[in-house]
Amino acid sequence: MKNALALLAASLLSAHVADISAAGADGAWIRLIPAGTFSGRDGRGPYHAGDLPSLQQIAALTQRYHGPTEILVDYEHQSLNAEKNGKPAPAAGWIKEVQARADGLYGRVEWTANASAAIEAKEYRYLSPVYFHTKDGKILALQNAALTNSPNLNLPEVTAHSIFSATANTEVSMKKVLAALGLSEGTGEYDVLAAINSLLTSSTAIAVAAGLTKDAKSEAVLAAVQSTVADRKKIAIAAGQKEDATTDQIVSAFAAKQTATSPDPTQFVPIAQVEAMQADIKALQKQLQDDKAEEAVAEAIRDGKLAPALKEWGLSMHRADPKKFEEFVGKAPVLTSAQRAATAKAPGEGANALDDADLAVMRQMGLTEEQMLKSKKGGDA
Repeated sequence: MKNALALLAASLLSAHVADISAAGADGAWIRLIPAGTFSGRDGRGPYHAGDLPSLQQIAALTQRYHGPTEILVDYEHQSLNAEKNGKPAPAAGWIKEVQARADGLYGRVEWTANASAAIEAKEYRYLSPVYFHTKDGKILALQNAALTNSPNLNLPEVTAHSIFSATANTEVSMKKVLAALGLSEGTGEYDVLAAINSLLTSSTAIAVAAGLTKDAKSEAVLAAVQSTVADRKKIAIAAGQKEDATTDQIVSAFAAKQTATSPDPTQFVPIAQVEAMQADIKALQKQLQDDKAEEAVAEAIRDGKLAPALKEWGLSMHRADPKKFEEFVGKAPVLTSAQRAATAKAPGEGANALDDADLAVMRQMGLTEEQMLKSKKGGDA
């Protein structure tokens, strides 16, 4: 929310910042004579500058008096005292033009490099005008002005760049800017400039955080932040919080929901553990099947129901279908001793198998097993 307010201030300041840049090149507008009636701190006065029409007359007479010559701004009115003290009277700046406004007579001042540095360093902070006036105090025209630290009139502090005097109608706008910056009315321009510099730095950081370039315009940054704020409100609502909930409140709400929806460890087992258990059970089942097959086949061989040579076949059949193996063993006749010792083929191989009679004939005739099989099939021995 603070970032959004800061960017709002940036939007309000955008025109003024442009004026500051212009002021740096073309001069700063500074109020030289206040409107209305006023007196000096030393008791001189009262002086009468009047309303806007009167100020316009003062501006016209000032321009007529100086003509094309720019109006001098010196240090401590030395130009008026030079003949008395013999000291030089260097210029601090030059008033390029004057302008009448509702609150006084303004001048656009172009400072010298030395004066600008002195103002920035706060070695000089105020301006003291010298003006022509009648005996009854009516101001006629501006003569010149001087940088001083002991002003006779209550005028704003001067700066090398003036954001308060950049335009003719800034009072209301500057109140909004000060409010947006969190500053009180009457805040000095140095403090305002410091706040603006801090704001610009923050704005750059916010622009980068929002996925924009460092030089993104304030409007684009503001739009990005407003979008983020809108998204944040949606997130807060999704977490069951108010739109203006703090980040900690939102995080805590989501953490609570996560805890509430987490499975009860006494009721649920992790998937990895379940899969491991299933693998162990499957291996155990296979081992039991192998053990049962070994036991059943060994028993069938002992009982003479299965020739030893058919052990592997019996094991495979039992693993595939225990009941079918049991049916085979139940129907099989008890083998003779010769049959148990013979190298037999798996049951069901038909013409490819030799029975006991075939084996006896094969031995008597001196035939090989291959020749005996061909003979059974009707081929030549």
